[in-house]
Amino acid sequence: MLAVSRASEAIIRLDSQGVTLTNTEPLARLLTRSEAVASSRIEGLSMSAKRLLEHEALVEIGVTPRPDSTEAAILANIQIMHEHVFSAHHGDSIDLTLLKRINAELLADGPLKDHGGIVRTEQNWIGGSALDPVGASYIPPMPEEVPRLIDDLLRFCNTSGLPSVAKAALAHAQFESIHPFADGNGRTGRALTLLVLRSGGLMERTLPPISMSIASNRGAYIDALEKLHCTEDDELRSAQEAFIRYFCSAVVDACGLARSFEERIECLRASWVERVRPRRGSAAERLLDVLPGTPVVSIQSAARLTGRSREAARNAIQTLVDNGVLVQNARNKKSNIFSADEVLDAFTLFERAAVTHVHDTANARPARAVPQKPKRSK
Repeated sequence: MLAVSRASEAIIRLDSQGVTLTNTEPLARLLTRSEAVASSRIEGLSMSAKRLLEHEALVEIGVTPRPDSTEAAILANIQIMHEHVFSAHHGDSIDLTLLKRINAELLADGPLKDHGGIVRTEQNWIGGSALDPVGASYIPPMPEEVPRLIDDLLRFCNTSGLPSVAKAALAHAQFESIHPFADGNGRTGRALTLLVLRSGGLMERTLPPISMSIASNRGAYIDALEKLHCTEDDELRSAQEAFIRYFCSAVVDACGLARSFEERIECLRASWVERVRPRRGSAAERLLDVLPGTPVVSIQSAARLTGRSREAARNAIQTLVDNGVLVQNARNKKSNIFSADEVLDAFTLFERAAVTHVHDTANARPARAVPQKPKRSK
């Protein structure tokens, strides 16, 4: 299928040719966050980029923020992306223990934490009333069927000879159809998608924000999934091929978004170097290198990121403040946290571009809430 070839090539190109940043780690960190946040938004969960990054910085200096339930769910999703997706390698098997662990960690701070990681033993449904499935938009298989269906799905993930992109698409669709857990099935399923792509060897250094593309048109995503709920072989085969094409289109779109974002960040970093003109090998130069991926820093985190003393990190931060690269708002003065607002603005524009299928909120109605446009970009 041509769509599969194009999607595979797009992922490989992003992963292997993302060279405008001297180190792909900053891009990988930002794209991982964006993928996790977008995955959460498909479930109706939202958290601003700045709030997220400030939370990370506060945790590092020993301050324990108190996130609300929505923020806790998003932070858990990001942790999942980092710890599980990037720990998977080419050829690794995916098993039920891993999926249980992912789901349990996703629900760990939520109201259904006691059900996390437990394959359901009761009937569930999507939509309609919480009391009964009358009016539900979809009723998953009966609970006694779930173990067999999950075994079949994992066998497919680990042994199918299909191209990784096609396999990831069908694995995601089948997982969502089974709906094996009490909650968090959407986010667990999207983590499974990325695990299949990683184990297939397509992604090593970075992560295409596929969920950002899917979230830009949630209706098309739901429609493509619902068409798979059929019983006739010919109809099912046609629906599977259509879902693969839909998924491949989302992959190509996600890779294009990532490349555009990478170019924006590299232009920004080049402007910083021109502004600051740091001494070669200095703490300021090292901080400029890592700042795109960690745009909210404290003196403690700057020292860790640059490998220099706290005093050298403090001086580097002051140099960047003097040259307009870092700023400190009143809320963060007590905790000594500084932010590269230009990166946060670029991140916001990246998110704004992804809320419509044409990547322009002026020409298409956003599919979900739109982050406010940065003032300096108006």
